[in-house]
This record gives sequence, structure tokens and C-alpha cells, in this order.
Amino acid sequence: MNKIINGSIESLDQMIDFITGLSDETYMMAPKPLFNSSIGQHLRHILDVYMALMSSDNLEKINYDIRRRGLALETVRSEGLIELNVIHQWLMTFDADLLTLPTTVQSEVSVCSEQSAQMASSMGRELCFASSHLTHHLALMAAIAKFLGHDVNNEFGVAPTTATFLRSQQQKSDTCAP
Repeated sequence: MNKIINGSIESLDQMIDFITGLSDETYMMAPKPLFNSSIGQHLRHILDVYMALMSSDNLEKINYDIRRRGLALETVRSEGLIELNVIHQWLMTFDADLLTLPTTVQSEVSVCSEQSAQMASSMGRELCFASSHLTHHLALMAAIAKFLGHDVNNEFGVAPTTATFLRSQQQKSDTCAP
């Protein structure tokens, strides 16, 4: 399997494990004032990015401006897991030859007014972005879960380069141990 697709599946598997291990109450709680969004709202945002990839017009254009706020999956954990598994299945059957095809990305670029920009990219680049975006939000979601008293795997929300660094540090520690 292609390493971009495989890495994306690894990240998605971490998210599925994380969401599966939560209680329904933790999933839908936004512990303000420290956090403004619930884990379910973070998940909806992550899924919107993957849905933009999945629904792109023959990979010609990926529109990240389409958001689906207020869905049941923001408050119902089982709904979030269903959509995660749909994306997992999509990745398992994704044609690696499509990764190099050029595409156009549309995304809002201003927080002061509605302004979207379009730029050239590739499906492989955008799949890497979606996976990195997932990892970033998983780190935030793990912080929310820890704040609410859940045990969370310390590997959740760690970027691939950080994981590589941590493994190298562990190997050094293992070789130096008496």
C-alpha cells in the first residue's frame, strides 16, 4: 500500500480508537472556559476535510469551504464512528495512482471577511494535509479528554516526525541502559 494512504489510515485508526474509548458524555462536553468546542465538534471539523476530498469533482476541485455544522455526529458518538468508518473504507480502496493527479483547492483565507482563494495542489498533498490536520485536532481532543479525567494513549495526537524523534530517543536510552 502507498505510504501516504497507509499513514492516513494509521492516523484514522488512532482517531477511531480514541473515539471508541470515550464515554458519550465526554464526547459531547465542551469544558469552558478552557475549551470552546467539544470532542464531537472537533471530529465534525476533521470529517468535513475528508468529506471535501471524498466529494471532490473527479479530483478537479477540492472545496474546504463546505462545512456541515450542527450535525448529530457532533453530539452522538456512534454517528461520528460511523462516518470515521466510511472514510476508513474509502482509504482502503483508494487508487494510489490518483495521488499524483493535479487538483485545485478552494479555501477561505481571511478571518475578517469572506474571502476564498484557489490554489494548485495534488490529491496526495491534500491527503497528507487531512492526516496532519486530524493529528493536530486529535492532540486537542486528547487534552479535552484528559481534562475531563480520561486516560488517553500518549501516542494519540503526536505528529509523525515527533514520533520518529521519540523512537530515536527511546533507542538511545535502551542502548545506554546498564
